[in-house]
Amino acid sequence: MKRKIFNATTITWALLHVILVLLGVLVITLDAPTGDFWNEISTSLGVSIMATGIVGIFLFLYVAISETTRSRLRALNDAGVLSVHNYRSVRIKDEYDKRLKKAKTIDIVAYGLGSFYEDYSKDFARLSKQARVRIVAVDPDAPAASQGFSFADARDIEEGQSPGRTRGDVERLVRTIRESEDIDKERLQVRLMSSIPSVNIMRIDDEIFWGPYLLAEQSRNTFTMVVQRSGFLFESLNRHFEQLWEHHTTAPTEPPALETE
Repeated sequence: MKRKIFNATTITWALLHVILVLLGVLVITLDAPTGDFWNEISTSLGVSIMATGIVGIFLFLYVAISETTRSRLRALNDAGVLSVHNYRSVRIKDEYDKRLKKAKTIDIVAYGLGSFYEDYSKDFARLSKQARVRIVAVDPDAPAASQGFSFADARDIEEGQSPGRTRGDVERLVRTIRESEDIDKERLQVRLMSSIPSVNIMRIDDEIFWGPYLLAEQSRNTFTMVVQRSGFLFESLNRHFEQLWEHHTTAPTEPPALETE
């Protein structure tokens, strides 16, 4: 149960010690008519009263700040937040690398995964034998590419890129996985979603890297949070992925066969 910092007891405590400070000032400034000895006594007494009041005020402030800090730490702990980075992708590649070396479960949601492909396509075969890998990318033809519009092209425009970049990233990813004979295609799978990804997700075992897609901001420059299984954010994001994978994605279609004479 969250405790209130400012309540009747703490406010009374603070006011009491403010009064002590003022009383100490009053005692110091009073002129004692009975001589220097009593002036020294009143000064010493006033200083003591002031010191007591000041210590009480500082103690109140310390407790208030400590309680605020504890409350914030509690919130972060409940959410399972491990760290927050001001970017993602290549700029925190070391964070991915050390986890991927021993990963057993890898789940990814993104638009085109261009940077992921560039960094890890050479490791796809190894990862497919080491872990279960599920990748969700945006369907470059959804919702109506034949009419000159797709979610992939819209995101390119939002990021200030030329339309077609995300489409090319998705097609390259699908083609590489499909054509590689070294990749275990039962353990490394890619599916396409015909809706807008709400967040970027990369789960590696019991941790999830995630962040939003923001307008006029390239994905690789957007902040990323790392959360662990013990917090509610992990569970929410993991449920989101499972819903996508089971109910809102389809396997990429095979390209049409070339006509022969």
